[in-house]
Amino acid sequence: MKTKLFSLVCALVASVSLSSASAQSDNGVKMGLFNHLAIGVNASTLGYGFDVALPVTPYLALRGGLEIMPSIKFDTDVDADLDFSGYGSYSTSINLEGDTKRTQSYLIANIYPFKRSSFFLAAGAYFGGAKIVGAKGQADDELVRLLQQYPNLAGGVVIGDYTIPVERDGSVSGSIEVKKFRPYFGLGFGRSVPYRRVGFSFELGVQLHGTPEVKDKNGAINFRDLINDAEAEDDFSEIVDKLTIYPVIKFRLTGRIF
Repeated sequence: MKTKLFSLVCALVASVSLSSASAQSDNGVKMGLFNHLAIGVNASTLGYGFDVALPVTPYLALRGGLEIMPSIKFDTDVDADLDFSGYGSYSTSINLEGDTKRTQSYLIANIYPFKRSSFFLAAGAYFGGAKIVGAKGQADDELVRLLQQYPNLAGGVVIGDYTIPVERDGSVSGSIEVKKFRPYFGLGFGRSVPYRRVGFSFELGVQLHGTPEVKDKNGAINFRDLINDAEAEDDFSEIVDKLTIYPVIKFRLTGRIF
C-alpha cells in the first residue's frame, strides 16, 4: 500500500513538473512586441562589441549596438620622392605609423523562419566608422628645410601604386575610407532574444562598404592620376574596385533581462 501511494505521489509530482516546464517554454516566454529585452556581448572580425535586442514577434527580432576595432598600431618606412620642378629630385624615407582603431554602430533585423527556430537570416546596416586604416608620419629636419626653401617642391610618400602628399611642415597624414552607410546581410544560428536566460549565437555575413578611397587631410586622392604605368593602374584599379565587401564572422553571448 505504501509503495502504491509513493508511486502515485511521484507520478503526480512528475506530472506537475512537466506541466510547469511546458508552460515555461510555451507560455512563460512569449516573444511579442518589445515585451522582452536581451543584452549581448560579441567578438567578430569587426572587433568586439555589445548590443541590445528586442523581439517583435516570434519570427522577428531587432538588435542594435556598437562594434569597436581595437587600436592595433604598426609602423614602417616608406619612400618619399620629391621633384624640384625640373631642377632635380630628392628621395628619402619617412616612418609612417598605421592605426586600425574604428568604432561603428549598427541596426539589424533577425528573421526566423519558424517560431522556435535557431536559424535566422539577418538584414540591416552599419553606420559611421568610415576609416578602416589611418596612417601618419613626420619628415626629418632636412626634408622640412627643403620643403620650406622650395615652395614648388612636389611629391609625396609612395605606398604601392599611389602617393600621399607631404605637407609643407613635413607631416604626412592619410587613410583608407569607405562609405558611412553600409548595408549588411547575413545568416546564423541562435536567438538574439533567447527563450532561456542565456543564449549563444554564431553568424556569417557581409558588410557592403563600396569601393575604398585613399584620402589625405584635404580629401580623396584620385590614385589613377598618380600612377604613371598604365598596366600598374589597371592592376591596382581592378584590386581596389573589387574590395567592396567586408566579411563578418561573429560569436555572440547574450542574456535575457526580462
